[in-house]
Amino acid sequence: MVGLNRLKGLRCYLAGPIDHAADDGVGWRNRAKLWLKQKGVVAMDPCDKPTDQAEYREIGDEKKYLMQLKEERRFDELTTYMKGIAHIDLRMLDRSDFVIVYIDMDAKPFGTIWELQNALHQKKPTLVFASNGKENVSLWLYGVMNHNYIFDDMGKLFRHLNEVDMGLEDVDLTRWVFFDE
Repeated sequence: MVGLNRLKGLRCYLAGPIDHAADDGVGWRNRAKLWLKQKGVVAMDPCDKPTDQAEYREIGDEKKYLMQLKEERRFDELTTYMKGIAHIDLRMLDRSDFVIVYIDMDAKPFGTIWELQNALHQKKPTLVFASNGKENVSLWLYGVMNHNYIFDDMGKLFRHLNEVDMGLEDVDLTRWVFFDE
């Protein structure tokens, strides 16, 4: 049956580089949030943490400060900041129903890979799009996840999500769980 709106009311975590991204990882996330909002999906954005418990934001001047702490080898302070950031980001990942992951290997995506692995371990629908196309992701990724969920760009990923949302019969939904209200 077409037009089911299966995504409505779900939560999606947006994983991708922040600390080595030129725009703090905000640009692609803002585009994704607009698309997701149209589908009734709640975006869980680590660049815009949806809680007043987030003492640290991780982007802009704060990111510059964190990088300065690292450069100055003030690791105790850096650890205090980053533990709070990682705690909230990983909690958002835990609460999400599915995950969109942006892979940019030039942006040193350590946190992104950590989040990707956690999402796969939790058996969440995990959809990846790569900055340089699907053929340029690490070979390792093909060993840990289904290549049909790795996309060349965000547009192809959204076309797939449209098919999930509409409940098209030829879409593999084995990782998805849709609860009755």
